[in-house]
Amino acid sequence: APNWNVNCSHEGKWVVCASEPHVIAGIDVAELRRKRRDGEPIDFHDVFKDNLTWKEWQYVKEHGPCLDREYEAFSRFWSAKEAFVKARGDGLAYPLGKAEFHWKPIDGYEFGTAFEGDVHIEGTHSPKWRFVQYRMPGDSPHWTTVGRGPLTDIVDAHGEFTKTLRKPQELFSELEWQAHLESHSPHFDVLPVGALVPQDNMDAYVAAGGIQFP
Repeated sequence: APNWNVNCSHEGKWVVCASEPHVIAGIDVAELRRKRRDGEPIDFHDVFKDNLTWKEWQYVKEHGPCLDREYEAFSRFWSAKEAFVKARGDGLAYPLGKAEFHWKPIDGYEFGTAFEGDVHIEGTHSPKWRFVQYRMPGDSPHWTTVGRGPLTDIVDAHGEFTKTLRKPQELFSELEWQAHLESHSPHFDVLPVGALVPQDNMDAYVAAGGIQFP
């Protein structure tokens, strides 16, 4: 694993992590909650109007007129953009409206619950990026997106992250890179939080309200 890296995200009821041995990885989970904590609805069409492209907003509106369905379509794009900029390293400093995502269903999943996609930057396809997206299980709906991308797109202000990568982009042949990019995306392993707590700390975790594991 010459370029092993890991990325994490949390929102709502989920904490998600993804790792990659060769390409860079970014992950994001989005909770489908269309209201603020105070109960007021989010006017996502206005608040985020510059963060999606015209085509993406058309896709969102095609899922209407129910606003909850529109918000779910919007959340899928938002999750993808977050995964993209987290993999790059520049986060929300990147103008999200420059990135446009195109999706197609993944075979073998219930319709509308899993997609794979690519990204176009200012109208130009970026073939060295690949994305997969899943609707998470459970009663509380969430979408998770994993992005895989090239080492040359990393934004590393202090050079600390890139120092950990042992195989630079130029040492990958085009065929080798595409093979890593298109390699099978494994299913998520769903674990309770207690599975991540060291056994030496389990008593304190349970005393704080956690559930014993195993």
